[in-house]
Amino acid sequence: MVENNKARRKTVDKWKKKKWFVIKASKLFDSKVLGETPAERATQLTNRTIKVTLDKLTGQRQKRDIIVHFKANDVQGQSINTIISKFEVAKSSLGRIVRRRNSKVMFVEKVPVVGGDARISIIVITARKATASQRTGIREITKDRLSKFNGKEFEFIVKELLLGNFTNNLQKDSSKVYMTKKVIASKATFTETK
Repeated sequence: MVENNKARRKTVDKWKKKKWFVIKASKLFDSKVLGETPAERATQLTNRTIKVTLDKLTGQRQKRDIIVHFKANDVQGQSINTIISKFEVAKSSLGRIVRRRNSKVMFVEKVPVVGGDARISIIVITARKATASQRTGIREITKDRLSKFNGKEFEFIVKELLLGNFTNNLQKDSSKVYMTKKVIASKATFTETK
């Protein structure tokens, strides 16, 4: 009889212990609600990452190929505040842009920012095939423009690369070296210094 009582013990449903927390985008995107997530304790939510396409944040359909990664950094009550940890352009969209008759000039630079480093990738597509010296000239201009981000906040850099005039201005400057068809900020990743 005693064994039957042990067998009838109630099991506690873990889902009933969990609470729902609202995930908010960073201040750059006016703390828009990104979604909800369940957790038993708020401490379990730190460093969680959520991916959202940029068109959902801005309402601009042409930005649907850009994926923004938000990292939970602060929990207040039932809401989670986030910071941007990374953005990247979908590889499928990059493949559609580059053609055989164009040149693709890739440039990756590590920039010191507040609280760590930002690794930024820029792709410059020329209107026709560029020579080695023309590609070098475009890389030098790109490096010079990115050096202006030294010591800035990562969110400010993301704003300039995705929503500002950085790519348009770089396209104008690169066109002085060789005809430039398009400039893409393809990726930026924030690495916190420990």
